[in-house]
Amino acid sequence: MKPPKPTIHAVVASALAAPLLAQDTLAPTIVDAERVDDDPAAVSVLSRDSLDIFQTESLSDLSGLVPGFHVVSSDSRGYGQVVAMRGSTNTLFFGPAALGMTIDDLPFSDAFTYPSELLKLDEVRVHRGPHGPYFGLNSPAGMLEMRTAAPGDTLHHELGVEYGSYNRFAARGLSSGPIGDNFAYSVQLFHDQRDGFIRNPLLGTETDDREATGGLFNLYWRPDPDTEVRLRLFAEHIDDGSQRLSRLDSPDPFTVTSDTPGRTDLERYQISLHTRKNLTAGTLETIHGFQTWELNPSTVDLDLANRFTPSPAFTGGFPVPVDATSAIYQTQDVFSNEIRFTSPEENSVRWQAGLFQMWTENSGVTQRSTIAPFGPMGFFVPILAENNTFEIEKLNLAAYGNVAWDITDVLTLDAGLRVDYHESEIARVQNAAAPVPGVTSIYGKQDEWFVSPVLGLTYSVTPAVDLFYRTSVGNKPGGYTAYSNDPRFVSFDRETNWSNEIGFEYDCPAYDLRFGLRAFYDQIDDYQFNQGSPFSTDFVILNAEEVTASGVEFDAAWAPVDGLTVRGSFGYTDVEFDSFRDPYTGTVFNGNTVPFVPEYTGSLGARYQFACGFYLGASARLVGRTHFDSANTPGFTQGSYVTCDAEIGYQAEHFSVALYGTNLLDESYYTFINPQIVAGSPGDPQQFGVRVSTTF
Repeated sequence: MKPPKPTIHAVVASALAAPLLAQDTLAPTIVDAERVDDDPAAVSVLSRDSLDIFQTESLSDLSGLVPGFHVVSSDSRGYGQVVAMRGSTNTLFFGPAALGMTIDDLPFSDAFTYPSELLKLDEVRVHRGPHGPYFGLNSPAGMLEMRTAAPGDTLHHELGVEYGSYNRFAARGLSSGPIGDNFAYSVQLFHDQRDGFIRNPLLGTETDDREATGGLFNLYWRPDPDTEVRLRLFAEHIDDGSQRLSRLDSPDPFTVTSDTPGRTDLERYQISLHTRKNLTAGTLETIHGFQTWELNPSTVDLDLANRFTPSPAFTGGFPVPVDATSAIYQTQDVFSNEIRFTSPEENSVRWQAGLFQMWTENSGVTQRSTIAPFGPMGFFVPILAENNTFEIEKLNLAAYGNVAWDITDVLTLDAGLRVDYHESEIARVQNAAAPVPGVTSIYGKQDEWFVSPVLGLTYSVTPAVDLFYRTSVGNKPGGYTAYSNDPRFVSFDRETNWSNEIGFEYDCPAYDLRFGLRAFYDQIDDYQFNQGSPFSTDFVILNAEEVTASGVEFDAAWAPVDGLTVRGSFGYTDVEFDSFRDPYTGTVFNGNTVPFVPEYTGSLGARYQFACGFYLGASARLVGRTHFDSANTPGFTQGSYVTCDAEIGYQAEHFSVALYGTNLLDESYYTFINPQIVAGSPGDPQQFGVRVSTTF
């Protein structure tokens, strides 16, 4: 299956050989802040102003801003995170993403490589429900689109610094503008660091310090008004302490007595070439990209204590003194190519067609060890010691197309179809020193075809009110996990989601008001989710035969008076196992809630800009009860919680300063719980700080 690895030069050369086209980043897509022309059944748009209201700086900060969307974060820079949309999720490490992600049209592969920190974005669009026929990247539960700002007609520069609690220091710079007659550029640079939240009196330090440095560079070439070529480069380096984990039975979730300091080091590099050409018959675009992501390493003390502290890990619940550690080294390389042709926007029949290719290679080494006392003298002996190497390759080829037909002045038909070919292959070797020495090799290969259709109707009751219905099918391909020692659970099957939604949207610019209400019902076959192997740290991916997800969603944006902007959302999701039997224990979990999906999410934010330049902003986020195992064990369930943020500042034409606070009520909660090691990731504590920025 493995094709020869193309070089960077080959990628660039192949792109230049294509017709000269370019990504449409110059024309803004937002009208009146939150109003866009997209299908109201399918998309939520967050403008730059909305992101600022909620002080959005990371991917997990988007949770609650869009109904039905939530990120379960273990605070390891995206590695091991779960991104949920309407009950569909990715698995922790090797399953395909349910919610696809692109930044400036460059697609990402697996969700564990999604960036945790956000660049300065112009807008974020979250498309709900299966959207395979509308994007090159497969998006079985939706698509998260992020766009950075394009350069304007004049030079523009921004500088900003921030200092806050836990010695947080952040600096950002942005510069953009024209270079001569046909060229333009944009560049973003950032550095962000802080001390840790987790105290370790045994080691005499905070263990989870964070540091990130990176930059984005774009070069635009416009040889004529109908042609644009864009070269995009991105680099990021992460130098973090340990993953934020503490034992659930600890009286203080921000104190641990681990005897092993952890670390998380990451590097990410991207290069892509985007071209666009406006023709009489439509617009032709190509996107060619290469990405490499390296985790080197991620080390974790799994027992989260010094070796003489009781821990129930790996012992079936019996407290014995153990010392358990894990080290992971992993890389991912992604080559992607897309070509798409779009009809002129003014046509009564609007269409788009495209071809897509993505090749992904995940490779790595995992090391795990556990020692425990043995005999009356208390000598420590290994009860688990293994070294695993793995390589997983995936190839996706797809053709997609969609059409929107204005049947009458008030009725529009929307239809699309996607055809995918997916191939995956694994090679894994385990070298075990204990409990049973030996070498185990696992090889596997699978391929499949699947089809993903979409059909929708939108009826304009009045110029301000739209009714809509949409039915669609999403498919997540099957594949392999490298974190299972049991050959029976190395592979998993394809997941298929039949999604239906109905709702209405009110959009009235005269009142500066927009809101939407939707209801959805999804039937999901062979639902992919994580299950921990008993008495081990293995994560396997299982298929539940049938899962049902249903819910309601509401979001609104309103500017009732000059200077005041209000934005809110709420989403309720009921996602249950209809048919699932645990293959390890035989326990039937029918009727239980699927893990990692909150019962509801919500947000409410407002900002008032005074005429004199001062402004006030406040926001709140709500996350409902979330289970972290299939049994819905109370001890592995996070109850509902609310976090509140606020900001006060002054903004002039070229200068701004703000005082901010996050989690003002110092709410205590876990963003992630790992039942296997009886530990969780506590949410960010209360913080305060000051931001200063200037433009010129």
